[in-house]
Amino acid sequence: MKGLIKEFNESQDEIFVKGLSQGDVQKQMTAIVGGNPPDIATHPDENKIASWSERGAIMPLNEFMEKDDFDYEDFLPSARSAVEYDGKTYALPIVMNTWMLYYNKDLLKEAGLDGPPETVQELEEYNKKLSKVDNGRIERLGIWPALNPYMWMHAFGGKLWDPESQDVTPTDPGFTKMMEMNKRMWDQYDSEALDRFVSTEGAYDSPQNSFFTGKFAMSFDGEWLATFIKRYAPDFNYGIAPMPYDENKPETKNSGFINVGTVYIPEGSEHPEEAWEFLNWVTEKEQMVKFASGLGNLPTRESAVDDEAFKDVPEYETFMNYIVNGNMKSVPTVPFLEEYLQEIWTVQDEIMRDKVSVDEGLKKIENKIQPKADELKE
Repeated sequence: MKGLIKEFNESQDEIFVKGLSQGDVQKQMTAIVGGNPPDIATHPDENKIASWSERGAIMPLNEFMEKDDFDYEDFLPSARSAVEYDGKTYALPIVMNTWMLYYNKDLLKEAGLDGPPETVQELEEYNKKLSKVDNGRIERLGIWPALNPYMWMHAFGGKLWDPESQDVTPTDPGFTKMMEMNKRMWDQYDSEALDRFVSTEGAYDSPQNSFFTGKFAMSFDGEWLATFIKRYAPDFNYGIAPMPYDENKPETKNSGFINVGTVYIPEGSEHPEEAWEFLNWVTEKEQMVKFASGLGNLPTRESAVDDEAFKDVPEYETFMNYIVNGNMKSVPTVPFLEEYLQEIWTVQDEIMRDKVSVDEGLKKIENKIQPKADELKE
């Protein structure tokens, strides 16, 4: 981004962009509320778009886009839906991420497994065969048993939100089946043994990453992990496969989860026209390609998908083909999303540790979050 800002500033003499890096997104809201926002800002994902737009903190971009005949249709549909709320576009998606199943070819071969699991039913069987426990001590896991709920629900056709009724749906059959699978895989081990195992994990962005060192035989991860493997474990024998799907719901094959990195204009920006000019420029194909390829992320424009700049990005085609040819979905754009997702994580941990049953836990989520959905109907 520093390089792109420099390029933009040198390309004309009417607007000067000054970049400021800070990791606390909440400071952006503090600045907006305090009446001193930046003219343009980024969010690492779409999770705050609906809540911040509902609070009047983000400026809708529709008028800017219409005025300049902005080629919004060039953006992938799944990326567009992630930045839209209540019929308006509140940010532009400059990059996107998706997750696939990485697997250690050597460990699968050692276990007599020919290729990755294609269905979630096979995933459970693989997990049993690939895990290694000695006297209650876990030496290796097939995969971490408490998989990300809102990413993996798509394998079962699950959902968190009904846009027609405007109700939350954590008790949806597909979401329930996903949580039940997590619970079955967790119950293969003792919770304390899992906690001890996690406490010995190596640093993620390092040669000690637990997948690289064989502590996990499979890992559900994003496209950036391939770049880490090239950097830290170039001889690692691995493969990548789509998210497994429910054999009882074949229509969920090649379903997946995406999120996007966003750029937006805060409400109260002193220079919204100039901010839009930079936002328009930085999300053009040429600049997007430089940004996404530099990060090892995926572009959100259809016209950028086949650009030569991505030829050196590890596994780029694997992930991009998955997005283009699969059925990608993101989290629902609702104002209470962050609280909703946090409650899901909290309750999943309670379910795994037998504090509540699956049905009780999912109902608990519904009882806490549905009142917030009801407020939107008033």
